[in-house]
Amino acid sequence: MMTSSIANRLLLLLAAAVALTTLMAPPVSAWRRPVRVTVYVQEYLGNGPQTTEKLLVRGPGPANPSLWPPNNLFGDTLVMDDLVTESPDNTSAPIGRVYGTYMVSSMSRPVLVVSFTLLLTTGPYNGSTIVMGGIDDSSAVLEHAVIGGTGAFRGAQGHVVGKVVKAYSPTHVVMELDVHASVPVLWTQAKEAPASSLIIDH
Repeated sequence: MMTSSIANRLLLLLAAAVALTTLMAPPVSAWRRPVRVTVYVQEYLGNGPQTTEKLLVRGPGPANPSLWPPNNLFGDTLVMDDLVTESPDNTSAPIGRVYGTYMVSSMSRPVLVVSFTLLLTTGPYNGSTIVMGGIDDSSAVLEHAVIGGTGAFRGAQGHVVGKVVKAYSPTHVVMELDVHASVPVLWTQAKEAPASSLIIDH
């Protein structure tokens, strides 16, 4: 009888410990660490030797009257390999690349469907990527979804705001990408200090 009583007490203590641990655990949202990244994309358009965005597939048409030729046929698909710098200045330090594609996806409106990946190539985040996608519709400020990442940004979720911040010429413009995202972390993991001036960990 005494052994049974002791066993019952131990079971009650164990149940209480499990319940207390569950109550003390933070909400699921606390298991993600906010991250902010702001970079600048040097876009070279046109057909010159510095061009970083090229026609990949000529679409079947018709020609979209809201877009400028020659890349204004419905279905036109372009590929990009743009330099990323730490400031809008085209002589500032290179810190990565943006790789991706965009396609004319409307027959009448200025709508492009885009899919691109920011690869950081310097500092402690060297080799980490942030994957983004959405539409460009000629708005002054564009917003895309952050749909994933690798390395330090594995499992990233959030959004990115893009806008043109400088135009050196009709064929060379600078796009600012302001990424607001979060990445999964263990709730028991201690918060780390920012490892780069490019990354703001809130």
